Amino acid sequence: MGFKFVHLTDTHIQPELKASEGVKKAIEAIRKSRPAFCLHGGDVVMDAAAVDRARAEQVYDLWGEASSNLGVPVHYACGNHDVFALTGPEQGKRDTDKQYWQRRVFQSERFKTFDQENWRFVVLDVVQTERDRWWAELDTEQLKWLDDLLRKTDKRQPLVFLTHVPLFTAINQFTSGTTVAVKDTQIVKNAKTFFELTERHNVKAVFQGHTHVVEEVVYNDVHYITGGAVCGDWWKGPRLGRHPEGFIEAEAKGEELKWRYIPYGWKAQK
Repeated sequence: MGFKFVHLTDTHIQPELKASEGVKKAIEAIRKSRPAFCLHGGDVVMDAAAVDRARAEQVYDLWGEASSNLGVPVHYACGNHDVFALTGPEQGKRDTDKQYWQRRVFQSERFKTFDQENWRFVVLDVVQTERDRWWAELDTEQLKWLDDLLRKTDKRQPLVFLTHVPLFTAINQFTSGTTVAVKDTQIVKNAKTFFELTERHNVKAVFQGHTHVVEEVVYNDVHYITGGAVCGDWWKGPRLGRHPEGFIEAEAKGEELKWRYIPYGWKAQK
């Protein structure tokens, strides 16, 4: 027994910089991995948050065309760039409660759970919005749902979580400075609550996105894995000059989870 899955994140598909070609190349590589399903860590498009409806439709159409060739289920965490009309010309007219994003990625819930063999996967929504701003936090409704889910989950069952913004990351220490405070758009502000809710459960990994770097932080035997970005540095080359365009291939077998980052060979286009 056992199964493979792929974690891809931050596709940021757009008509510029040949991004659609890049996404299609990544999907070709993902198909070769023969996963049972994909976890998409958010920021599907570039951009729905600050554009008019025509542009949002255009970039989501590009994703729909590219992803139609995946051939396996895709489970999405919402990214900050995925929420329609947070700012820009359509502000105040947007669909509520992320309904536009949900409709375009064919996902009925903004957070959810599903099982694969004896493993349980939990998709979180950490992107919160108000007027023209956003921040990363697990809202009250979701925390109540998560607490209830965990009460009904056998503490021995392997758990994997998906989030857009990291719950645990050291990115500021190696990009900004070791004592620079982390903003609530860089890390989930109430992640401590998550740690407390899950600490007595068999959490194997949390797959994260948003920062476009490949990073693994291990605490209390939980692996917080940030999965780089399909787009690298927003289609301009490797992020920080060292994190190439790619995705994660993971394999769950028994109680073990193994993963590797796979660059799919994209070169930035001028």
